[in-house]
This record gives sequence, C-alpha cells and structure tokens, in this order.
Amino acid sequence: MADLDDEPGQVPLSIELIQETIIRLLAGFSYSLILTHGPMGEYTRHRRHEECCRSVVELWRSGSISTKCLWLFAYEDGGHAYMPRVRDDADRRDILPENVWLEKRRLITDVYGYGPESWEAQATSHEEGFWCFDSAQAAAKRAAIKGEQS
Repeated sequence: MADLDDEPGQVPLSIELIQETIIRLLAGFSYSLILTHGPMGEYTRHRRHEECCRSVVELWRSGSISTKCLWLFAYEDGGHAYMPRVRDDADRRDILPENVWLEKRRLITDVYGYGPESWEAQATSHEEGFWCFDSAQAAAKRAAIKGEQS
C-alpha cells in the first residue's frame, strides 16, 4: 500500500492520509479497470487492506479517481481456520495457469522477499476471485458490508 505501514499490528490511519496516497498514485488518469483489496481485507483482519478498499471505493464514488470497472478481491479464511480462499459469493473466479501462478509466487518470494515457506508464499493461491463492479454505487454498497465471512 504505497509507503504506508503494512506490518502486523497496524494502527488505524486517517481516511484522509489513505485517500491522499491513492490520489497521488492514481488521479489524473482514466482506467479501464482498477483492482484493489476487498472490504474484509482478504483474510481475517488486515486493517490496511480494509482501509484501502474503502478509500478506493469512496474516491471512485466521488469522482476523484476514474475507472470503468472496479474489482475487489473476494477471499476469506474462516476466521484463520484455513488459508485464504475465494469466497463462494465472488462474481468472478479464475484458475491461474501454472506459469502465471509461478510468476505470482516468484514476486512474493523474490521481489517482496518472503521465504518460500512463509505464510505469504503458502497463501499464494492458484485461484483468483473478485467482486466486479461497473458502478461506484454498487461497489460502495458491497464495501459497506462487513458481515460474516462465508
């Protein structure tokens, strides 16, 4: 999330700081598609992912960033019961070809520097899942839902 604290034990950041960071990175361009974190952070409690989702959705709704479509990651982990997986209610599910999955894993280990046995590497799934929106209002409604993870 840019240069914002993304370590475990994160303290909440102001919505203004998150939005300013996103605007600095994305404003001034029009996109066909923006992908970002889901409203529940992909796995039980990742505060920065949650804040990022809400901020991107609000910036799209307010017209501060421009995109035709927004996809939010749709994952859950059963309250830490298992590794993150695609939610049953995802709009889109894609199985990654082996070469794409290997590149995704290489990014986690070689670029981000996580060890091959780390939680991050183990959580690198072959399946991607998204909630897909072509309306900021629909995305805002989904992002406001903080209920039970399936």
